Amino acid sequence: MLFSWYNFLDGERLIMAEKKKKKETKKKVKKPKHILGKKEFAFNFISLVCMIGVGIYFGYRSLYYYSKQNQQIQEEAQTLNGFIIQNSTVVSDEEVGLHHDSNGYFYKGAVDNNYVLFANRLFRIIRIQEDNTVRLVLDTYAGVFPWGDPIAYRDSNVYYWLNHTDWDASGYYYDTLPSVEEFLVKTEYQINTLEDGQIRSGEEKYQDYISLLDIHDYVMANGMLSYLNNGKMFFLLGLGQDGRNMYVDEDGSIQTCDSTEGYGVRPVITLKANTIITGGDGTKTNPFVIYQGDKVNYVGTYVKLGEDIWQVFYQKDSILKLSLNGYLYENGQEKLISYSQNNSIYDIMKRGNIGNYLNYVYLPSLSYQNVLLPFASYTGEISDDQGYQYSNIYSNQVVSHVGLLNVFDPIFNDTLTDYYHVNTTSPIGSMEYVTFSNGMLGEGDVRDEKHIVPVISIDASGISAGDGSLQNPFIVG
Repeated sequence: MLFSWYNFLDGERLIMAEKKKKKETKKKVKKPKHILGKKEFAFNFISLVCMIGVGIYFGYRSLYYYSKQNQQIQEEAQTLNGFIIQNSTVVSDEEVGLHHDSNGYFYKGAVDNNYVLFANRLFRIIRIQEDNTVRLVLDTYAGVFPWGDPIAYRDSNVYYWLNHTDWDASGYYYDTLPSVEEFLVKTEYQINTLEDGQIRSGEEKYQDYISLLDIHDYVMANGMLSYLNNGKMFFLLGLGQDGRNMYVDEDGSIQTCDSTEGYGVRPVITLKANTIITGGDGTKTNPFVIYQGDKVNYVGTYVKLGEDIWQVFYQKDSILKLSLNGYLYENGQEKLISYSQNNSIYDIMKRGNIGNYLNYVYLPSLSYQNVLLPFASYTGEISDDQGYQYSNIYSNQVVSHVGLLNVFDPIFNDTLTDYYHVNTTSPIGSMEYVTFSNGMLGEGDVRDEKHIVPVISIDASGISAGDGSLQNPFIVG
């Protein structure tokens, strides 16, 4: 028993001694140092350089594309379509505002933030199309005259007045816009028909730089409850179910009419995609302003002569035609006079005729008469006998220093009302054309006393100051 105990202790001592020996041996063992060879060092160095290079490259690319995307966003924000889409909330159903459909975006209801200033005149945005082009309509009418005997739009006075054709005198309104092909694309349209409140699309599609507000756009905008209802009477592009022409009445309702009747004409244009704007928020007092560079003209601008403010309505090279931005005054009082006592011929040599008064009484009273140029007033007859044709105005003319607006002259001040035009309704009749403030052309007896809106002509090279705005009109001399 004792022997066994001692043997056990000796065995334990041996085991402990062996463990201690191994532990000491383990502590003494050192790993040999690894020295890099030249090839291994070169490989590691090149790998490190590549990793750093890849990091820099992809970091730069990320920064580049982020910067480019940011720049693109900023650029798009300065385009008319980009700014509107990024800063507008799209609404639905019958809500007032910007709506979206398969063809892009369109305004609906009585919106007040879709005003655009282009070519010195106010337009309203109808639609931003899928290709980023923007369709506009003039906020008011550009002219008031008869549609003409042919009911077909492309044979009408409206079409020839808006667009250039093979007839030399066509495109009157086209010529008032600066560099049309640089700013606009052709507007596509159809001659639709309104039947029992439903629109039936025309079979053919047409394209022109300038078109007319059509019934489809008017209905899509919510008609009489929309921004397109401006309290004026104006033509619509399209036909009623009775095959007659269409117009919008003062209350905004759609009516049919005879093609010989005269209503307002609201041109429609389409701006190129990504057209740049220089400012504005789309309100009437601060409209979106289209950047035009040096592609500008004088039409629509204001000129101060003496104490009078005039507005340019036509330009050919440097020669401008202007209408008084208001009614004629004499000795501080508004002058109301009759056209003549017997017929509607504009005659500067006959006493008692409005032409004689303007050139032999009114003209000598102007302190700036020396800067006025003689010009031709186109006095051709517009009547049923002549088919109410636009072209017939050029059949007669009177050269003078003061005239009146022609029936087909563009109108820039739609607040003026009940004033005579220079054209005759008949060489033997006693009725003369009058434009009313609701956008309708009518007739008045030549012996009635009416407002007078004179017309003059100047050379733009004489302009020495001003920017052409109403607040800072151009100054001559």
